[in-house]
Amino acid sequence: MARPKRDYPLGTYRLRLPKNPDSNVAYPVQLEYTWNRKIIRKTIGILVREADWNQNLHQGRGGVRVSYGPEYRRTNAMLLSKVDKVDSLLAEYHQNHPNQVTEEVITGILADKPIVRKDKGKDLVEFVNERLESEYSRNRIGRSRYENGKSAMNIFQTFLRATNRGTYKPDGIYLGEMSVELLEAYITWRRDIKLNSDETINHALTPILKACAFAAELKIIDPILSARIQEMRIIPKISLSQDECEYDGKSLNSEQLKQLIDFYKKDKEPRRKEFVEMFLFAFYACGMRVVDVMTLQWTHVNLEKRELSKIMVKTNKRHIIPLNDAAINILKKWKKKTLGNRFVFDLLKESINLDDNEALYKARNTATRSINQSLNVIGEKLEIPFTLSMHVARHTFAVFALNKGLSMTVVSRLLGHGSTDITEKVYARFLPETLSTELSRLNDDMEEVSL
Repeated sequence: MARPKRDYPLGTYRLRLPKNPDSNVAYPVQLEYTWNRKIIRKTIGILVREADWNQNLHQGRGGVRVSYGPEYRRTNAMLLSKVDKVDSLLAEYHQNHPNQVTEEVITGILADKPIVRKDKGKDLVEFVNERLESEYSRNRIGRSRYENGKSAMNIFQTFLRATNRGTYKPDGIYLGEMSVELLEAYITWRRDIKLNSDETINHALTPILKACAFAAELKIIDPILSARIQEMRIIPKISLSQDECEYDGKSLNSEQLKQLIDFYKKDKEPRRKEFVEMFLFAFYACGMRVVDVMTLQWTHVNLEKRELSKIMVKTNKRHIIPLNDAAINILKKWKKKTLGNRFVFDLLKESINLDDNEALYKARNTATRSINQSLNVIGEKLEIPFTLSMHVARHTFAVFALNKGLSMTVVSRLLGHGSTDITEKVYARFLPETLSTELSRLNDDMEEVSL
């Protein structure tokens, strides 16, 4: 039966011998600790000949023989005193910071340096809540986001208790203990036990991810770890053959669209601005699907005729889309950027084979993940009450068009649906404004035949 692992290591002395030791030469004694398969050593100011060293003394911790000379007792007492002191400091550290002994901690104690945790023993939940308080007090987030964030952290503490993942207390871990593995377990727990949707889980992850990014800036946690944690946000799975999604209410109204455009004008991040341009182009180009935005080539575009003609990836049918001034302005901007390139937007490699469905599927997922991560960040900054993604552009166009009085038949053709039935199934029951407008046209006639 395997011996259970100790919570902290015990020290052992070793005589540092070369491959071919000289019996007349005295060699240095080292205090050695082994932890997580790593050996940490410190040389002690004692030199001993090989013949005067006994590794089996003091229960295998090592010591000098009587042949060492008249100082052998004092030397052994000094060695034991030193190792006992280090062992005691490690035991005390473990008691104050359970399961937090690391190579760095052992090295610090051996070097007689004060041990200071990078996170200064800060509780993760406390740190996140402090960030929420700070952002709320500076009007960076609204009241609802503040309260939702606090509630999410209460549930996170419930997760720690329920899964026995708390360290220094049942519902608490130190900030430095955050890990990708812990977040993966948290996501699984919320899915399987709390039965939360991916969108709900993403909202719950947001305060944790933002706090970890801030902690990385303060050098409290490793920036590489923070970068991996930022990728934990759930991205909806995408299929090239999936049916048109039923409209879930995720579309921007006029005010939200203006806020997005204002954000775009002020934003200083070049790549994020480009992603917003792609979103807006999808909206202006009659709600183009993200895969068709990705695969749009300059050969599909006719600026003089103000239209694009393309075989759509999903339907495998040619679709002609009229282009308004806003869409053309975006195309002209990208014409300067991608002059001589095959694709309008730089989301695919020039060498990709568009007939290779597997390669296109992988490329689409990668590009969509990058775009949606940026859009989601923007959506949070603008306090949009749902996850902003490229597909929202398609829904936004459809809702705008229907609410402006375009018939279901026309909107269906502009969206590239196979039939009007699809458009009605996806959108009609969610658009009371449109239905009310249509019904108002009958009011006069109906009044003439009223009782």
